Order: sequence, then structure tokens, then C-alpha cells
Amino acid sequence: MLFADVLQQFKAGQADELQIEVPAQWGQGRAVFGGMASALALAHLITELPAQIPLRSVSVSFVAPLNAGPATVSRRILRQGKSVIQAMVEITQQDQVALVLLASFGAERPSAYQIKAETVPEFNTKAMVLPKQGPAPEFTRHFDYHITRGVMPFSGGTGTELGGLIRFAEGESTAVGVLELLALVDAWPPVSLTLLNQPAPASSLTWTIEFIQPHQGAETKALTTDWWSYLASIEHGADGYHHIEAKLWQPDGQLAAISRQTVTVFA
Repeated sequence: MLFADVLQQFKAGQADELQIEVPAQWGQGRAVFGGMASALALAHLITELPAQIPLRSVSVSFVAPLNAGPATVSRRILRQGKSVIQAMVEITQQDQVALVLLASFGAERPSAYQIKAETVPEFNTKAMVLPKQGPAPEFTRHFDYHITRGVMPFSGGTGTELGGLIRFAEGESTAVGVLELLALVDAWPPVSLTLLNQPAPASSLTWTIEFIQPHQGAETKALTTDWWSYLASIEHGADGYHHIEAKLWQPDGQLAAISRQTVTVFA
């Protein structure tokens, strides 16, 4: 099932608590791909919020594996002011909390201080292509990857960076909003996996993503099938936990999102 088709189950006017179907063919180990799980939560929230107040930040805690099949998503507005909204979404499955998402929305404010964002990095023209078949997680079939910085997962590398170009696979040609950005950022494997010389599990414990170019309500001209640039680096790793910072740039080179993850590495 295509990403856009999955999100058709969310519409304006639905109850705060909603029964949903978590899609198959988006698996990542024992659970559904984190970008999809987060998009399911956020999609239920943004249908009821004013489009003129853009999404600024999302924080996600992956409490338990979310599996394909029925689940319940519930939203709660914690505070709604004139220019800022704070909200929470929870996904439960079989009476177990699987995911908790906190979202912050903020209207534009007049400011004399404008600081230019970091420009898109120069990538090597030679690229390694993540194969559609083999040991890669199921959800990666929905994306195309050109790895131009770092090495393949489980290659026993020594660097702490991973990046290159990414887009949704053929058939997913839609305009990019915040839901698609969640997927594009989280679709990359953790840099941690490139250090390992044999397969071992790793999972996100927490994830925070900040949107530099607000996309809610006004879709960009870029499509999901355009190439987006991504670069991640491990800032610290010890005791089975790696702290990873990443950035995503639009096809026109503008910074779109900043991501931070705490990744649990079982190796």
C-alpha cells in the first residue's frame, strides 16, 4: 500500500479517539517503520488544527513495537493560544501504549533576526544504491537511496556519518507535506549500523524533528519522487545508546528539517 493511500483513513471531523489500520508491507524488524508510525499519529492530529499555524516540532517516544493490524489513535490538545498550540497523540495496540507523540505548532512572528540555515553539503558523485531485495527492512522498498557519504549498514565502517539522496519510490508522486517529511527523514538506517560488521538489531528510543520550512497547510512544489538530501552523524555513543543528529534538505537546497534520535544498539 502506498504512503498516501494509508493516510486516506484520516479525515476532518473524526472523533478524538479513532480506530485505525496499521498497514502491512511497512515493516522494520518486529514493528512498523517509525516514520510511518509517527505519520499515523500526526495525521490524526493535523486534520483538526488550523492550517495557518504551522507545525514547528515533533517529539516521539517509541514505547513498544507497533505492528500491522488494528490500533487506536487518540489526540488531545494540551493548550491552544492565539499563536501556539501544544498537542499530544497516543497510539495503543492490544491495550499497550506503542507510541506517544508531542507536537508544537507556532504562528510566524515579526523578528529583526534572520539567521541563514546551513546549506546542502557537497556529496560525492559516486553513489551506492540500497538494494530492493535482500536483508534490507521491508519498508525500504518504498524508497530509493543513493548513499554518497559513509558506507552500507553492517560494513564494519569507521566513520560516524551517513548520507546522500533519497526519494519515495516510483508510484508515490505526491506533493510533500509534514507527513512525508517524517518518512523521508526516518527512512535512513541509523548511522550506528554502518559500524557493525554483522547484522544486529537497533531501534529508536526517542526522536525529535524540527521543521525549518513549515509545510503544513501549504504544500511545497517539491514532489516525493524528487531527490532530497540527507546527512546524519553520531554525536556520542556509549553503553548501547547512540545520539544521532541529522538534517534534510529540499531539492532546491533549502534546509527542511533537523532531526535528533536516541538509538538503542544491541551490539
